[in-house]
Amino acid sequence: MKLILVSDIFGATPALKEIQDELSPIIADTCTIDPYRGRLLDFKNQTDAYQYFMSHIGLENYQSILEAELKVINSPVILIGFSVGASVIWNLSSQSDYNDVKKAFGFYGSQIRNQSGISSLFDIELIFPQKEPHFDVDRLIKKIEPGPNVYCRKAGGAHGFMNKLSEGFNQTCYCRHMDELKRELKRLTNEK
Repeated sequence: MKLILVSDIFGATPALKEIQDELSPIIADTCTIDPYRGRLLDFKNQTDAYQYFMSHIGLENYQSILEAELKVINSPVILIGFSVGASVIWNLSSQSDYNDVKKAFGFYGSQIRNQSGISSLFDIELIFPQKEPHFDVDRLIKKIEPGPNVYCRKAGGAHGFMNKLSEGFNQTCYCRHMDELKRELKRLTNEK
């Protein structure tokens, strides 16, 4: 089994490496996919990171990076995405090419609102913040959760609660969701 972390607009940061290191004792074959292909970009803030991502990468190109990685894997995969990473996972969840995805977790994928009609072909758990500035979280959940293989819930934090570089980082939410991820990864690895 392989675990892939799909980063947010900040890319492969030391904070994301901490998450990977914390989860790798459960699934040793763990890697990170990021829009900058491993280059560490030192953004001053979330606005700078967003502007750079949108002008140099974009959601479709980022999705292509993840798709290329998934196409060479021949074992069950678990995906964990953050922000645009969660949105990219959501966007490809309706494609039949990814039968090896055992389960996906998406944290605060705000761009999901633009693709709410997707029917996921693999189990996906979407964890949204309490609120988002550009859309109604409850309305989006009501729209997508009746879909197949989709489970949605709200966390107590703001957008970015799992990223120590984000203005929305929340230590309590981070710890709670890391504990939940560890339990779920152990369960998934013990399934036949």
